[in-house]
Amino acid sequence: MSRRHRVARIAAAGGVALVLTAATGCGNFFGPDNCYVLPSAEIPAGAGEKSATAAGSAPGVAVADSPAATNAAIMGVYEAFFAPATSTEDRIALVENGREFETEISGMANHIRTALTTVDVTDVVLIQPGQAQLRFTLNISGNPVVNGQTGHAVREADGWKIAASTMCGLVAISGGVSQACA
Repeated sequence: MSRRHRVARIAAAGGVALVLTAATGCGNFFGPDNCYVLPSAEIPAGAGEKSATAAGSAPGVAVADSPAATNAAIMGVYEAFFAPATSTEDRIALVENGREFETEISGMANHIRTALTTVDVTDVVLIQPGQAQLRFTLNISGNPVVNGQTGHAVREADGWKIAASTMCGLVAISGGVSQACA
């Protein structure tokens, strides 16, 4: 499919998707429609570490009880998920029902936008035990492209995770559709 047809298809899917595409010239961020593939990278020391989780559990960020530690853990999950060097398996482990989003997360893993994307997380608030709400902004090359979005995190036995509902929103913003969100 030509670049022009790909851009038109994404533009039809929504304005935010067009902004994401225009920023980098690529197709769907959360899907197999990758236009550039990045070489594999090792996870840097300290990425995805956790400090109060069960031994042998999947990568995640600390399960903690203090508000400051909880906020840091939730912010760490989002930051680790969007860190360019985080492996696909670790990204899957950072999402509630992550295996259900394996196709979308795998599509993202080698996409050029992954290396250019950062996340800023603010306003983390526990809305009930084990559930938090936050605001996040996705930046591509330092420019906000998804600004001030509401996101959620859930606490599972092995740590805080990005809520499945937030993943569904990210997939939709990118112009994709996930079976996990049906």
